[in-house]
Amino acid sequence: MNHIDLNQPFTLPCGVILPNRLCKAAMTEGVANARLQATQRHATLYQRWAEGGAGSLITGNVLIDRYCLERPGNVSIDPAPEHGEPEGMDALRAWAKAGTSNGNQLWMQISHAGRQSPRYVTSKPVGPSAVQLELLGNYAAPRALLENEILDLIQRFARVARIAKDAGFTGVQVHGAHGYLLSSFLSPITNQRTDQWGGSLENRARFLIEAVRAVRKAVGTNFPVAVKLNSDDFRKGGFSHEDCLQVVKWLNDEQGELLEISGGT
Repeated sequence: MNHIDLNQPFTLPCGVILPNRLCKAAMTEGVANARLQATQRHATLYQRWAEGGAGSLITGNVLIDRYCLERPGNVSIDPAPEHGEPEGMDALRAWAKAGTSNGNQLWMQISHAGRQSPRYVTSKPVGPSAVQLELLGNYAAPRALLENEILDLIQRFARVARIAKDAGFTGVQVHGAHGYLLSSFLSPITNQRTDQWGGSLENRARFLIEAVRAVRKAVGTNFPVAVKLNSDDFRKGGFSHEDCLQVVKWLNDEQGELLEISGGT
């Protein structure tokens, strides 16, 4: 049996070298300020994690839509279509600097909560279709996104990725798991559309693939782009393990660096 030394560096396809094989996966922080901007608490937290020795750190959800948060206290970056830095850029730079202080990688997880934005955040969530999450009445019925809104959100993923790169984050992770917006498009339970964004697996995966493609274009070929993807939704009739394997094949064609496998909602 071959043994891998976890302290060995690892070279990604884009040429970036991870200093070791240890990675801190995303955990929601909930320490943004009232304007949904990063704070000194992010810098302090990630400085400590950087000093912990993991070669790579992945942030918790950074949302592309301030009206559909995963929870209060999320950082949200709502980039305007025109060029220019968003408010709170200095705090993002401080976060990135602290989180890479030990020669490690710090990747921003970019996400949209979709129908899983709770009632105490919004009464008007959005999703692929108007399929409500029935969980103790904590989630309102979502509105189905219009196609022009989907196209805008694809570009939001890309613009936030570019902002992350400009702020000093060393990579990004597109969150396509856990029932959030991209994940809900993948599932035939939550995606009941009949247009090019629903129906076949190829259509249901279109949003994710187009978002990854737009992110890659925005950050260039030498910057790590990762994806978080469910291995299975663990729901009868949902996104299955077989679906996952096919989506992974499609993602392999998009010049990504790393796939994090998770599951469930």
